[in-house]
Amino acid sequence: MSMLVSLLFCALVGHAQTLPLQLPDGYGTLRLGVVWGEESCWLDECEMKNEGACYTLDVASWKDGHVELVVCPLTDAEGFIVKATGHNLPANALLCWAFGACNDKLSQGLPLGEINPQACRDNVFCTEGNAFTVYHGEVMRLRITQGVMPSGSEARLSDARQQASPLALYNSGKKTDAPVLSALCAWQEGEALYLCVHKPGRNADYAYYMLPGLFDQLYKD
Repeated sequence: MSMLVSLLFCALVGHAQTLPLQLPDGYGTLRLGVVWGEESCWLDECEMKNEGACYTLDVASWKDGHVELVVCPLTDAEGFIVKATGHNLPANALLCWAFGACNDKLSQGLPLGEINPQACRDNVFCTEGNAFTVYHGEVMRLRITQGVMPSGSEARLSDARQQASPLALYNSGKKTDAPVLSALCAWQEGEALYLCVHKPGRNADYAYYMLPGLFDQLYKD
């Protein structure tokens, strides 16, 4: 049996986005997946039907459910907020997200499909509460990418060379020259989860509790 996943993807970032979601200038790539029990899949690997700003994806082995994603650009920094809402989810559903590939020389111009392992070299991750920071670039010209993850995310360093599935990445271990941050987050029926990634900005100091209100404000504007 199969599940029909409706992906509502509002391309409000000035140019058409695709999955995975990518920040410009090599500031990183965000990849999203779903997990249920011992099974998992990446959203970008699903069969996709595009109707304007709406994307429909077929996911095998998951019955009568759908996921809605809406992406909004930030105004105080270069980046975006993702709102993910699950409907008719199985009791053990998890959202999987992974972030990495912060390298301006190796990230640009490459076809999307996964987080580029080559662009993950020398990325250094720091997590504190619901926030994470990635340090990348040359030592004397260090660059920073910042992010806010859903409450309850169980984040860990993983091996970007092992992206066969979300669970394969999450369970891959941190001994690698291509580190990414991956996480699993419990997902309740009808619950909206938010993710935010961005370059540093003058007023870009976000906490998770701020994201729902900020998203609503940006989406209305």
